Amino acid sequence: MKGFIYVISFDFPYRRALLYLLRNIKEIFGIDVRLSESSLRTLMPAYNRDREQFHAGTILGILNTFTFPHMKKLIAVLDKDIYEDGMNFIFGEAVVGGTRAVVSSYRLRTDDEDLFNERLCKEVNHELGHTFGLKHCHNKGCVMNFSNSVMEVDLKSRFFCRECSNKLRLSDW
Repeated sequence: MKGFIYVISFDFPYRRALLYLLRNIKEIFGIDVRLSESSLRTLMPAYNRDREQFHAGTILGILNTFTFPHMKKLIAVLDKDIYEDGMNFIFGEAVVGGTRAVVSSYRLRTDDEDLFNERLCKEVNHELGHTFGLKHCHNKGCVMNFSNSVMEVDLKSRFFCRECSNKLRLSDW
């Protein structure tokens, strides 16, 4: 696949985690990665004052205004709590087969830097997997397994199971 996966940081405070994430994406997807940065102010239309959270669907809409040279996929990372209608919170969101995704590190935080980096990579890989057409997987160890809690994030791998890997290879990127 020619082109790049762009990671856009919205005032993301964890610089080493970003660098770890960029290496992870290149390793897992085999696609060159570029980093861009933007202000969290850009996402303020997605902020719900009553909930003190950002609405993920609105963030995805805002991401549609971002384009970069040779961009194939765009994933936003931020350290603010996000939600979707009908849910208390989510770790991330993407449109299956789309080009944009968002991941929040807010509920992934821990004092253990290695564990934090792994959690962030798992959620980014999961959401990027959706953009490449993958749906949730029933294999508990697969990164595409749905996580409803940080404990469930910790239980799965950052890698795709054999079945999801095969689908990923066969998908028309």
